[in-house]
Amino acid sequence: MNQDFLQKKEKKEPLELQLTAMIDVFSMIVIFLIFGTVFGAADMVIPPGIEIPKSISKEGIESAPRVAILKNEVTISLLNEPMPLSLFRSAAGKDTIKAKLKNVLAPYVDKKKDSKSSVIPLNFLADQDAPYAEVFDVIVVFRELGFNSILFVANGGGGVKK
Repeated sequence: MNQDFLQKKEKKEPLELQLTAMIDVFSMIVIFLIFGTVFGAADMVIPPGIEIPKSISKEGIESAPRVAILKNEVTISLLNEPMPLSLFRSAAGKDTIKAKLKNVLAPYVDKKKDSKSSVIPLNFLADQDAPYAEVFDVIVVFRELGFNSILFVANGGGGVKK
């Protein structure tokens, strides 16, 4: 007879996981995620008397010019004087405002256009009771001036109203 059949077959031991290699890979992933995280903080001066709406979003504000609508006035962080909101409603008023703002905002917009990112941000604040029509009229002017990213500033911790 064949002797191969008469001998007992060796039992194979079960495979063991190589935990050392798995721990090394996991550690590298954790380190990559920690160092790849970008934290930023931006401070914004909110005019007194403005009550900004609540938001559930976790996005932060960028360092950008600030526009605020409060009590029929529009204040712009790059200008010292507030502008009447009524100017933003009429076509003639919009042309006047665009001509005035173009001189002040053109260097900022041109600098942002020349940078790697084509995003030109604008931080926008409005009282939570401001009508959307007024907010829209002001935004239209700044969009025409070249701002392509309007960031609406809201107070964190709000929720969806039912």
